[in-house]
Amino acid sequence: MIKFEKIIIIVALTCAFLHAEEYTFGDGLQIGDSPMILGGYISSMYEHNKHSRYLDIDDVALLAYGEYDHFDFLAEFETAHLYKKQHGEHPDESTSTTIHTERFFGDYYINDNERLRLGKFNSDIGFWNQMPVNVLRDTTSSPHLVNDFFPKLTTGINYEMHQMPGTLNRISLTLQNNNDLDIGYNNLNADRHYALACDIADQETLWRFGGGYFRYQPTQEAVYLLGALKVEKKEWDFLLESILRRDMGETKLSYDIYAQGVWHLVAKHDAIVRAEVEKAPVTQLHDGNIVVGYTYRPLNNVALKGEYDAHQESSLNRWLFSFSVLF
Repeated sequence: MIKFEKIIIIVALTCAFLHAEEYTFGDGLQIGDSPMILGGYISSMYEHNKHSRYLDIDDVALLAYGEYDHFDFLAEFETAHLYKKQHGEHPDESTSTTIHTERFFGDYYINDNERLRLGKFNSDIGFWNQMPVNVLRDTTSSPHLVNDFFPKLTTGINYEMHQMPGTLNRISLTLQNNNDLDIGYNNLNADRHYALACDIADQETLWRFGGGYFRYQPTQEAVYLLGALKVEKKEWDFLLESILRRDMGETKLSYDIYAQGVWHLVAKHDAIVRAEVEKAPVTQLHDGNIVVGYTYRPLNNVALKGEYDAHQESSLNRWLFSFSVLF
């Protein structure tokens, strides 16, 4: 049987060839007079550490998105680790052509300030988790906070309200009471996720707070609290996120906190420093690391990145380079 993702891709590409308008690199491909735009991205990565070095065609994705009247939609289908070749202690070469549903959701705008979202989407937790595409992030690597402490993706319903009275700028409520749309294609295989988030904005400063509960694998349960701060200036940006998590049945809390500065040296060139401390969930292992990186963007939709990731445990130190493009 042809999988759902493949059917959608075949239909979308057929429409693109039959009804495509003129294409501008990085802006997606408008499908005739329809509200649909087709795009995509590719990300390749090279890592060199103490034990091995490998090349990874990490992400190849197709995006279909658009808006009509009170509705928005986005579908993202992805092949992860399309090609990977590893040298070192355990040499290996592998390919994967499995197509996964990364995101698939629709939005309904109740009015100018309220939005209802249904489908599979990035969990509304913190700032970094809202930047899933490599080319849009400051560094190729992500903080452990994003990968280890909560479900990166949620299949369910999200309600969001903006421009509330007083200092409260935004509130968001997320409800999941079902399996993932693509079971297994998430950092945590969650079938329950309930979360609340809010923003407090003050000119160039944005505070974000949130908390939630989720169930995973398949009877483990955990709760979490997160606080974050973002400051954006002309010459530099600052990002701070921290999280506390408690797994049901465990007496000890796990936590992660990182702070990151980005300096816009000259046009298209950024220098990045990120420091992070983590006590991992369940295992309670401690780790600290510092990432020093450099990003060059010859175009807004193209990024070349290099970084060095230094850990308390020197065997985890690594060099990381990537090239990514958004079409």
